[in-house]
Amino acid sequence: MVRERGFFGKAIVFLLTVFAVIGLIAMSLSIICPYVNPNGFVWIAFFGLAFWEIFAFNVVIFILLLMMWSRKAWIALLALAISIPGLKKSFAFGSKVDSPNSIKVMSYNVHLFDHIDRTTEEEAFYNQVVNFVREQSPDVLCFQEFVLRRPGKSYQKCIDELAQSTGLPYVFFNQKLRIGGNVIFSKYPLEKVSEDSGFGKESTSGVMVSVDAGKRGTFYLANVHLVSYMLTNNEIDVLVRPTEQRNVLDTVGMSVARKLKYAYEQRAEEIGTVLQAMPPVNGPVIVCGDFNDTPLSYVYRQMQKAGFVDTFTKVGHGIKPTYAGRLPLLRIDYIWANDKVTPLNFNRCRYKASDHYPVILEFAIN
Repeated sequence: MVRERGFFGKAIVFLLTVFAVIGLIAMSLSIICPYVNPNGFVWIAFFGLAFWEIFAFNVVIFILLLMMWSRKAWIALLALAISIPGLKKSFAFGSKVDSPNSIKVMSYNVHLFDHIDRTTEEEAFYNQVVNFVREQSPDVLCFQEFVLRRPGKSYQKCIDELAQSTGLPYVFFNQKLRIGGNVIFSKYPLEKVSEDSGFGKESTSGVMVSVDAGKRGTFYLANVHLVSYMLTNNEIDVLVRPTEQRNVLDTVGMSVARKLKYAYEQRAEEIGTVLQAMPPVNGPVIVCGDFNDTPLSYVYRQMQKAGFVDTFTKVGHGIKPTYAGRLPLLRIDYIWANDKVTPLNFNRCRYKASDHYPVILEFAIN
């Protein structure tokens, strides 16, 4: 039985109902987002980026309507039901599987060795990363934004020193196109993929090799870095604390919107280039890196359509955002695998040095 309400009670329920409808529309757009190419209609991509915020908004509205004993709570409940596909991509219930033949791959965007605290020197950051890699002991290490400016040392010399320091002697990076700083270090021999492919021609912002892991098998590995939003600290301040930045909200807000629009459109093109650049291989394939897009995005959907599985959703646990900056709950670093790979364990390392957290996959070859 619905309780009799006074004027203010009815006004509150009406207002909450309006918010519930807004929340339902926003959640619907968030779930639809991965199916829409940003180059056709870019603005829907913003709803995918805000999935967790929209979800939290609907939870609050649902609780408030229940507290008001309003039947209109079904609107917010419908929005929460619609969110289930997004939750499945964003929250994992996996557990670790042990295997004697596992291979361990780490992916880490080191952000040009620019420490997130803005005070740690580059050389100190470099040494921290070396020690961290030694502790984790990956079989294969994929860096993005591996760019060092060490006085008197060439790029090749910096790479050789890190390879020696980490016990990962085999190294591969593009000689022609070094944009993105994608470098692969490995305990196992690496071989460049076919020259007939886009990766072989080094015509894309990523690298791809075959890895000969001996008795554990051979697999293909791509290390990718898609364009970022390129937001400045001031712009992030506006996003994090908009009420405190009202004097610049209009101008900075427009700058942020333009950058987001450009990044969404650019990544939609880049992911197409990356997928086309892959050689036609009939074997295990791992694709890792900084994709700069959330699970509710067009880029994520394109990887799924290409036959890759987000390994976090299979053997990860929890939410595990990979962006270490001030924008919350952004999972933008991935390790994808095709159906010839068995994921065993996924770990997002809470090691805060870069503006990204490292991610690690242990897997076996089918």
